[in-house]
Amino acid sequence: MSLTMAQTVATKREFKENIQRSQLSMEQIASDLGTTPEVITQSITMHPRRIEDNWIIRNYLNEYLAAHQITEVPFTALTGDYHRYWFLNAAIIERGIID
Repeated sequence: MSLTMAQTVATKREFKENIQRSQLSMEQIASDLGTTPEVITQSITMHPRRIEDNWIIRNYLNEYLAAHQITEVPFTALTGDYHRYWFLNAAIIERGIID
């Protein structure tokens, strides 16, 4: 999935705002997703190792915010059902682990 410059900027902002709302540390997010804070930072600044990594983080944040009744900032580019995107490996996203 290739994002426009505007979509990339918006997605970075959406990740930042949702992480702030969650009050989770990068260390906690990384631990929950089976990776390192550096990998999380690399992904949310739009340089993921795999395209699925951003979807895993997105899903994790959306689920966390919903479970804690915190209003999320909607993602404007990472939208819809990831199963419908031919270029994404749904099995990797469903695992919910970034390795």
